[in-house]
Amino acid sequence: MFEGLVHQLLLGYLGRYFKDIQKRQLKIRLEEVLLENVELILEAFDYLQLPFALKQGRVGRLSIKIPWKKPWDPIIIILEDVFISASKRNDQEWSADAVEKREFAGKKAKLAAAELGKLSRRVSGGLAGQSFISHVTAKIIDSIQVDIRNFHVLYSDVQNDLGHISFGLKFSNLTMKQNLVG
Repeated sequence: MFEGLVHQLLLGYLGRYFKDIQKRQLKIRLEEVLLENVELILEAFDYLQLPFALKQGRVGRLSIKIPWKKPWDPIIIILEDVFISASKRNDQEWSADAVEKREFAGKKAKLAAAELGKLSRRVSGGLAGQSFISHVTAKIIDSIQVDIRNFHVLYSDVQNDLGHISFGLKFSNLTMKQNLVG
């Protein structure tokens, strides 16, 4: 029953980024939720308005560590064995409709980020909103840390006169966290 609830929550929050999250991929421990071998939904990243096309993406392991015993500690999200394959956009992807769709996704993402930033500033400035829930939500979001391990990016392109060009980047660790003083 608890697994079903966590599965539904993950689908609600991560379902737009990951394809077909199955219960069998989900492992729940006391302070950790694990999701293994999930494929990315490439269209979910249109809001980034990248000048290249994402062709494939997967995450080997997604771990969410929730400090139930110490709620003031940060929630830590760890993505491991991340693989992204990219290439030059084809001519269809530069059509007016496709560009407009990516621009609209970008505007929606900027609006969502601005709303989240406004909520965060209200809480950190002591001007918490109407409810306790909005205050707690902002505190939780502010404390999230993201750690990406073994992140691979492969870019491939076919040049008519030069043949096939490929290059890749590998990051062993990328960490994102808010640096709070005091």
